[in-house]
Amino acid sequence: IPEEERMTIPKVRFGRTEIQMPIVTCGGMRIQETWIPDSIPLLKSNKSKVVKSASQENLEDVVLSCLKVGLNHFETARFYGSSEIQLVEALSNLMEEGKIERSDFIFQTKLFVGADTKKADYEKQWKQSWSNVERLGYVDLVACHAVSKSDQIDNILSDAEDGPYQLLLDLQKEGKIRHIGFSTHGSAENIMRMIESNKFAYVNLHKHFFGDYHAAGTPDALDGEGNAACVKRALELDMGVFGISPFDKGGKLYRPSAAAAGAIGPELSPIAFAALHAWKTQKMHTVSVGFARSSDLDEVVEAARIYGEGERADAVVKAAKGRLEELAMRKLGKDWHEKGLLNVPSFFDESTGGLAIGHMLWIHNCLKAYGMYEFSKDRYASLEGVSASWSKKKSFEDNVKKWNPGNPGRSFDESVDLAKALSNHYDPEQAKAKLVEVHNWLKKDAKLSKEEKAELGWKQAYNLTTWEEFPGEVVSTSNVILARMGLKSGGGNSEDAVEEAKVMRGIVRRSSQMSIGD
Repeated sequence: IPEEERMTIPKVRFGRTEIQMPIVTCGGMRIQETWIPDSIPLLKSNKSKVVKSASQENLEDVVLSCLKVGLNHFETARFYGSSEIQLVEALSNLMEEGKIERSDFIFQTKLFVGADTKKADYEKQWKQSWSNVERLGYVDLVACHAVSKSDQIDNILSDAEDGPYQLLLDLQKEGKIRHIGFSTHGSAENIMRMIESNKFAYVNLHKHFFGDYHAAGTPDALDGEGNAACVKRALELDMGVFGISPFDKGGKLYRPSAAAAGAIGPELSPIAFAALHAWKTQKMHTVSVGFARSSDLDEVVEAARIYGEGERADAVVKAAKGRLEELAMRKLGKDWHEKGLLNVPSFFDESTGGLAIGHMLWIHNCLKAYGMYEFSKDRYASLEGVSASWSKKKSFEDNVKKWNPGNPGRSFDESVDLAKALSNHYDPEQAKAKLVEVHNWLKKDAKLSKEEKAELGWKQAYNLTTWEEFPGEVVSTSNVILARMGLKSGGGNSEDAVEEAKVMRGIVRRSSQMSIGD
């Protein structure tokens, strides 16, 4: 495509950072060679081998593809295995070759803060990161990673001289980092607390049309639920707002359900709808794509093109949203659609016994209204993983302390008395019945045949994942260790997969002339 005709991703002001941010971000969570961080002895990957791997060739192709369309924000984290190493290698090489300058791109990494992390601990983690990113000269955006729990927040917001936040201020003064933010998978009330502190220039959070991940069904302190109020308040405080994983955690829209795709209609793919909803309805500045391959650009570039069409973009988003809400109203009933996720305490409230009540009711909605079986199954499995480590011999507080901040809340447990937790819900009996039903549908040993799922309306429209990402799609301890030992291959492309990708995306584009649900 001639340069003058090439699509360029629009840029917007990223809050008080004053950064001109592309409305699409290259997320580095799915593109690396391995999930194993470089801080783990024995298991950590060999840096020199990783940057010469097939995954590095693929990553460099993604980086170049992004830069060609003006997508110049690259986001990673210490806990994304070799992602930080590999992204820095690709960008540094491009600078050394004279193809780009440091000012041509924005680089973000994230460092985890625990409840007991002190400045010295955080500095050790930073030095590990700086050993990778020093070649870039500075880091544009540094976030406290996966901030979800109250004890984490207490520590981060502390003004103590030996606290982790003080280190970030020191690094900012030294010019090693430009702007401080936080990322979160927490409850809406905890996210609001971080935002209201006004200590951060930006926030990475979940706010999706189909539901707000772990914040779904958690009270927002403003008589609502989820992260809409958090986004609104962040914008009022002139913070940059970054939408995490709208196409994966926002509904697995690269494998959309037939019901959702059909309701969205002929003018937009589910991915394009999700992006446009974030930009147009929520006014978020950028949304991340968890790139695994350069073809993952296709749908978001199309969304960005429609974004530039002004009134038409507003109209097609409004129409699709109206059809989706009409479908949900019909499947769930008006009262439940409007009030079903309200007045439910979060999983951090002892009355819940740690059960992610709002999250499970949200999953039930996704299944019942939109037929999102694979997505819902994945989400429920993550809650079951937390339940597996829950000990009835320990106190509620001790169990919660063990939770991974990136995945708080556990699955249904019939031994927990939910009378108090559901006492303010408009229909406690129906809520309890839905919790039991979603557990029976999605629990680990539940088996539904293809015919049964089809009868329930839980069908997939299509699958854009033509080859599995290099580190593997499923993040588990066993998969990570086996891959490091050479006993399990993660993923990777092939000539057949590349050809299949072209064919599949061609079909999806042609389907824009008709309703996928027909």
